[in-house]
Amino acid sequence: MKNQFNLTELDRKILSALQLDSRLSNQDIADQTGSSASSVWRRVKAMQEAGVITGFQLDVNVEELGLSETVLLHVSLNQHQEKTIGEFTRLISNSPQVLECYAVSGDHDFQLKVLATDMRAYYQFLEQTLMNQPYIARTSSTVIMKKIKETHTVPTEIIPR
Repeated sequence: MKNQFNLTELDRKILSALQLDSRLSNQDIADQTGSSASSVWRRVKAMQEAGVITGFQLDVNVEELGLSETVLLHVSLNQHQEKTIGEFTRLISNSPQVLECYAVSGDHDFQLKVLATDMRAYYQFLEQTLMNQPYIARTSSTVIMKKIKETHTVPTEIIPR
């Protein structure tokens, strides 16, 4: 089992600042946290090496780009062999409409977050990508009507001490 990275209070402040704006310089973060730029740099580097910080991202408003439909797609396989799961994983990994895919418990095997310009485009994705795969038993879709909360920020207060 991998050892858990123990965050210092400075680490927590750095993570909070970077999650709000990943473009901040080390000096900007140092000013916000009451630390030095070199100390911030060392802590960020340590968190990157430990795998705590895995990258820096840009948030995009997909609706402003014409992608007005977000759908949660539930997929059940009729075969659960390693080969079939591998084929499904490759198919989904190569589908640009799929933003997220999770293996889940419950009534379905996988849950996907899919973007589309409209419902016709979504159906076209379903028809051309999934419905013709012999290992897909069934799918069900939940259309997102309104986003109430969507974040990639992990609040530092919920991270175990």
